[in-house]
Amino acid sequence: MSGTASAVRVERQTTGTELVSRLEGARSRIEQRFLDGGVVLLAVLDVLNRMVASLENLSRSLDDETAQATIGRLVATVDQLTALPAIEETRQQRLASVSVTEKSLGTHIADMQETLRYLRTFATTAKITGAAIPDFSGFAEEILERIQFGRKEVDALGAKIGTLSGVIDAASLGGGEALERFRRSVPDIATNLSRNAADLTSQRKHLSQLAGKVGSSARLVQTKVATTLSAMQIGDITRQRIEHCQSAFAFLDEHLAAGTLDGDAAGRLTALVHHLVRDQLVAITSDFGRECKTVIGTIRSFGTDIDGLMALYGDMAATDGQSADRAMRTLEADIDAARAVVRDIEQAAGKANALGSSTVETVRELLKGVKTIQLVRTDIHYMALNTNLRCSKLGEEGRAINVVTAELRTFSAQLDETAERILVALQSLEGDAGKLGEAGNAAGGSLDIHLEEVLDHIRRAGDRMEEDMAALRDCGADVSAKAGRTIAGLDFNAELGDVLADCAASAGDLIDHEMPDTAGLEEAMADLGSRIARVYTMASEREIHARYFGGTLEAAPVQPAAMSDDDLFDDALF
Repeated sequence: MSGTASAVRVERQTTGTELVSRLEGARSRIEQRFLDGGVVLLAVLDVLNRMVASLENLSRSLDDETAQATIGRLVATVDQLTALPAIEETRQQRLASVSVTEKSLGTHIADMQETLRYLRTFATTAKITGAAIPDFSGFAEEILERIQFGRKEVDALGAKIGTLSGVIDAASLGGGEALERFRRSVPDIATNLSRNAADLTSQRKHLSQLAGKVGSSARLVQTKVATTLSAMQIGDITRQRIEHCQSAFAFLDEHLAAGTLDGDAAGRLTALVHHLVRDQLVAITSDFGRECKTVIGTIRSFGTDIDGLMALYGDMAATDGQSADRAMRTLEADIDAARAVVRDIEQAAGKANALGSSTVETVRELLKGVKTIQLVRTDIHYMALNTNLRCSKLGEEGRAINVVTAELRTFSAQLDETAERILVALQSLEGDAGKLGEAGNAAGGSLDIHLEEVLDHIRRAGDRMEEDMAALRDCGADVSAKAGRTIAGLDFNAELGDVLADCAASAGDLIDHEMPDTAGLEEAMADLGSRIARVYTMASEREIHARYFGGTLEAAPVQPAAMSDDDLFDDALF
């Protein structure tokens, strides 16, 4: 081997060492840059996953069957609410009827008391008139005692009716004003409830549709990000191909170190490897640029997709989300207003029920009192009749007493007639009082309790929607920040393409334009070429290799096993 050839070989080996160093720098930068890019895209994918999950939660809360059933129940409750003024009017009419009947009882009691006064007067007169008749004074005194007993019973009856009158007056107090207030307020409240329930249903439906659109848009970006992560295998592939170039130099050095070749043969074999590495690097640079162009194009399309996503999300969150939330809270206020009116009506119903029950009990006591008075009247009637019979035997002496006792019989009959009128009035009062309870409540139990249950469901649905919207707003802010700020900087080709091009140019500086003569290198090429070929993983590498080392590759490379999306993501991140 001549000195000149030896010098060239040394110079080219030194330059090859520098290329190996540059290749290591390129490999390291590609590995780190794609790792960083994968972390960024995974962060974007994570926030998109959270956004989709939040949208799904929101859609479930918007389409919640319980919430829909609650609104349906509220609409049905409005009919009951609308019926309340008529129920209250019926109650007031029956209360008025009870009051009228009660006042008629007072008149009848006064008539009875007046009749008893007359009876006492006549009994006293009869006692005076018959003072001279033996045993008549004691008999007259007995009649007076029965009249006095009857007077006490009638007074007690009057006192009970007076107490009942006070209760009825208290129950009737302000009834007309309350009814008028109900007539004014209930229709407006019922109308508001119906309208706002319908508005809420419509807005929830529209918001649900928007959430579906935002979800579709988010899933589109989600798919693009996942696809880009998969496409980022170009980074790993490029790293591997650089390592294969480094391996070619390492295998060359090992082969030359064995000393089986003279200087000229070693130089020609080295030149052959330089040609191989140069062509491999040119292909790597070209493939990297082409694949990166696709990846970068997809990444740049994120911007438009994310802008559209955020615009749609903004419309949903700022417009329909707020509208649905306002409608929910407005409906809560309407239900509170309805409950205030319903509570007043149900309190009045409760008082009417209590009044009805107490009146029925009082009437039963009064009926007992009236029957006692009727017995007193019967006693007085027969006592007066016995007096008439005794006096008829006394002749002229008993005639004056007969006149008085005849009056006693007449007025005792009036007492009986008055008692009959009281009985009729009490029966009427008992019937009217019983009907007070019938008009006491809306159908289906307490309307206030129904409204409270509806309000509780609506509040919980509103709270869930607020929580879901808040989570969605957080995700929206994260998507906007992470996608807008970080994805824009993922231009791998601009940062790494020049590095690869520089390596390819450096490899070009190592070679002559002409291919080296390979005569006599067959055995070395077979050994070295076989070792280099075994590390290849891509068909394009083997094709380039075959141009220089021919058919030195005896075995076809093992095809890599198919990988799942998760494997591809992991592989993209090295």
